[in-house]
Amino acid sequence: MIIKNEKLNQSVYRMTVSCNDTNWIKPGKFIDVLIPGFYLRRPMAVSDFNEQQYSFIYEIVGEGTKVLSQLRPRDEIDILENLGNSYIYKLSYGYPILVSGGSGLGPILCLAKQFNKQHIKYELICGFPNKNMVTIFDEIKAINPHAHVCTDDGSFGEKGNVVEIINKYDLQNHYYYACGPNNMLKAVFKNNKSSGQLSLDERMGCGIGACMGCAIKTKKGNQRICKNGPIFMSDDLLW
Repeated sequence: MIIKNEKLNQSVYRMTVSCNDTNWIKPGKFIDVLIPGFYLRRPMAVSDFNEQQYSFIYEIVGEGTKVLSQLRPRDEIDILENLGNSYIYKLSYGYPILVSGGSGLGPILCLAKQFNKQHIKYELICGFPNKNMVTIFDEIKAINPHAHVCTDDGSFGEKGNVVEIINKYDLQNHYYYACGPNNMLKAVFKNNKSSGQLSLDERMGCGIGACMGCAIKTKKGNQRICKNGPIFMSDDLLW
């Protein structure tokens, strides 16, 4: 059941739903939401959770997500849970950077909160196109007071895209975690000298690995984003 469906900016929303079990949730895991009147489900990454509920951030990009934005508290919603893999951390990764672009903010903030609980130090970079698209700035700063919030045109926060911010603070050699548009992920991969983990954003047919609709070619052969991902080691991808 829907608890909240908040409008965060002109096109981005955050939905919170009730849940009997959240023990399966780890940063990067996703759900598949059935929208009334539409056949294909929409994959959404979990952005926050507690024992009784979880949230996900989504952007209106078509008629389906527009209908999703119109749902109200106490509406019932059909969701497939516990899908995909999650980000992993090893001590050998050292001092990592967490990078988000646009609506890819959700799983990165979920990971940042886990790092806070584990007392893992990290750098946080959140990029947006312009000030109108900046999302939950106060919450980002509450999670990491030193977070770099940037806009491409400099209308809010630091000026520049996430790669420019990485280079500005000489973070190219740090292990990285990233989520956002594929062109941003590719740019981070090509810019950074270290390895990292990338959460790929792709339309999915079934969400459970049965239809092969989200298959991509990797160094390990064809991989299904919904089943083998959505998080992939950067060195395994063919860009």
